[in-house]
Amino acid sequence: MKGKVGSMNSLDIVRQYGLSSALPILCGVALIKIEKQETNDINRKQDFIALLDEVVEKSKFKLLPELKNWVTLTSSSLDDNVFFSIYNAANRHSALDIMDYFNKIVNGRMFGSRLHSVKNNESLSKLAISIINLNKNETFLDPVATKDGAWLQILKKNSNQKITLQTLQPLEACLAYLNAKANHGKNVKIYNQNILIGPKYINENKELIHFDGSIAAPPLNLRMPSNLINNSYNLFKYGEIGSTSTDWGFVSSVLGSLNKNGRAAVFLANGSLFGAGNRKRVRNNVLRDDKIEAIISFPERFFVDASVPINLMFFNNHKTDMKNKILFIDANQPEWIQKGKINNSLTSKGIEKIIDLTKSPRDIPNISKVKSIDECQDTLMVNKYVTKDHIKINGQEYDLNLDALNQRETVPIKEKVNIQRGYNMMRNKEDSNSDLKVLKISDFTEKGSLNYAALTGVKDSGNKALDEYRIHKNDIIFSVRGSLGKVIFIKNEPTIPTIISSNVVIIRSKDKTIEPKWLYLYLNSLFTKYFLRKTESGTTVSILTIRDLENLPIAVCSKEKQEEMIDFYDKKNEQIKILQNKLQMEEASLEFQLDKMFGSDKVFSRKDSSN
Repeated sequence: MKGKVGSMNSLDIVRQYGLSSALPILCGVALIKIEKQETNDINRKQDFIALLDEVVEKSKFKLLPELKNWVTLTSSSLDDNVFFSIYNAANRHSALDIMDYFNKIVNGRMFGSRLHSVKNNESLSKLAISIINLNKNETFLDPVATKDGAWLQILKKNSNQKITLQTLQPLEACLAYLNAKANHGKNVKIYNQNILIGPKYINENKELIHFDGSIAAPPLNLRMPSNLINNSYNLFKYGEIGSTSTDWGFVSSVLGSLNKNGRAAVFLANGSLFGAGNRKRVRNNVLRDDKIEAIISFPERFFVDASVPINLMFFNNHKTDMKNKILFIDANQPEWIQKGKINNSLTSKGIEKIIDLTKSPRDIPNISKVKSIDECQDTLMVNKYVTKDHIKINGQEYDLNLDALNQRETVPIKEKVNIQRGYNMMRNKEDSNSDLKVLKISDFTEKGSLNYAALTGVKDSGNKALDEYRIHKNDIIFSVRGSLGKVIFIKNEPTIPTIISSNVVIIRSKDKTIEPKWLYLYLNSLFTKYFLRKTESGTTVSILTIRDLENLPIAVCSKEKQEEMIDFYDKKNEQIKILQNKLQMEEASLEFQLDKMFGSDKVFSRKDSSN
């Protein structure tokens, strides 16, 4: 029994029946139309399944059974009327129309996983394509391909383009196959396997094929067992890839797959641009090999399924004018960003301006900065190098006088203090009965006071190795992870032996020209907050590296001026305490008077608390 078709199109189907029911049927119809090039009058679901079997059996693409099983499972579970409504509406359209609908509907979602892709963001794909600048005879690779994205845009412009795709999931490969066939791709090769396990684009001599251009958007936060990561064909020549550094594993794979003139655009989250361990080693080796030509940062919500900021890194095996240099671009410019309900995108002006900068790299205030690779060893975060004349701190907008800022007489804090990292304490080291306490960020109070007795105890209280983490009088405790810049001044020697945790540091003056309390006041100042806002790294958790902290600029201030500021602060603070006590007394008096007006004095009589 057939359902009514009416004027229903594929988008209407999805609205009426939902993604999980409609999408497999759409793909099934598209597959039949692609392979048989005809409209089929189906009267039974069994006939539909039989056609799918026929198409799959005759096809040379070995992964199509994955698609058929997905479609069959959905079809068999649907009510006949619902099935035919979907089938008949889809059947009215061409395979190309169906796949276009499909791509718009899915909007970047990958089936069977929560991997995130930016490739469905047409503006980012357009930008990446323009940057790598392929000619029609050059070869293209996407080693972490999804069903659509930049490769599909390239194919639509030139159906003869030589394109190689390697996907992470069989179903994604199937959907990419449908897109390629629907758009008349004549030279599209599709393989399925995680590139970290090994490349599939091998020639008849079992040699790795190399490409002129590549665009890749590796999945976010992908973890893999290290024993599965295969350094076939020396794809990881820049260093060992660990299970938590797969982002740079994908980067290494891309670079290892380029020819001597190859160019690549890779989308990475902020967390890839800083940090220690394998990630840092690989990043710095790529940096020193002079493969990075430009880094472009975008604000949050360019991903569909993830709100984190994203960066486009442009790699070039044949740098010319930019040898030993990197261009940093902050794309978070009001006229460059089009804000949408689901995700943001680049305006045509934004794309135009960024492409112009990549072709003619130069310094533009608030937008771009060219730096030597020697200046970029610790982090590749764009905000570290592009200085803006406006900033938001704690919700307040500020315009900056950069000339006045640069004219301030300052020295790096490391010249005046010693910085002690905190103790990396495991949970099994906690002991509530221990006479040695540990100070964590969660113990910081608004007023900067500490209740030592309430702190968590730590085992091994007799371990002399922990003495380096002990806090003492005149120490400054400073948070470097999470809530950055929280500060405590230790006015007196702790009543209980206390060490610091790994999320905080001890800042201890080593120069008699610096008053510890003045330094505490400076670390609470707007200047320090600006520095932290400018240098912080992290995706979901803000992080300040020790190296960045060591370079925090502190004002050059005479001892007399420091003492004057401390005296001013202490006197004002004392006045505030007096006013606060007075306010508390007034509030208590008000409460008492109201109770008296209610007649409470006739019912309640206060007992002497001393008894």
